[in-house]
Amino acid sequence: MAKQTLPTRALLACGAVAGPVYVTVTMAQALTRDGFDLRQHRFTLLTTGDLGWIHQSNMLLVGVLTVLLAVGVRQMLRTGRSAVWGPRLLGLFGVAYLIGGVLTADPVAGFPPGTTSEMVQTTWQGAVQNASRGASSLLLIAASLVIAGWFAAEGSRGWAWFYGVAIPVVFVALTAVGFAIGVNPAAPAFLATPWIWVTALAVHLYRRTAERPSDVPAGQGTRSTPVAV
Repeated sequence: MAKQTLPTRALLACGAVAGPVYVTVTMAQALTRDGFDLRQHRFTLLTTGDLGWIHQSNMLLVGVLTVLLAVGVRQMLRTGRSAVWGPRLLGLFGVAYLIGGVLTADPVAGFPPGTTSEMVQTTWQGAVQNASRGASSLLLIAASLVIAGWFAAEGSRGWAWFYGVAIPVVFVALTAVGFAIGVNPAAPAFLATPWIWVTALAVHLYRRTAERPSDVPAGQGTRSTPVAV
């Protein structure tokens, strides 16, 4: 029955690499593209201009990898409301990135270089793309709370606190600071925080696949059971 375990491990591995790839490529662009200011500009602005296709491709890739991760998480959590809605919300988080990758953000004055205030206008693509970024944050926070409930019910209180409190609190705090002062002084931290959560979940569950009994179909039971010898 190894066929049930290997796909799960592969799906979880997709989630383990998604965050590092996305953050690395995004930061590389943010630091090298002319006119991009980490203190003022949102990362979604990297979808604009001649090189915008790079960030769009990056978002599409991470969106696909996250949806695949959600499938793997569903196979691992198996039963209970949290096991259903946690992966669903995580999958929708990935879909939000897919939407963001298909569309392009509206340019702002100064970026891409040569853009003036007279050239700036709001388009439906930019509006939907911007909304997808806000939706992704809400979806990830919701997923973290739901999945934390699963870990709490299982008795893993440390992981429950990490998924349900630590990461969401940091994420919300960084967002509040950005809105309060009108700039984003902690852009790298804001970028990395959600993906730390995603990567930690993927790696944690990947390690637990070794404990999963290969003769129990997905959807039955939440714990490994000893096999009588």
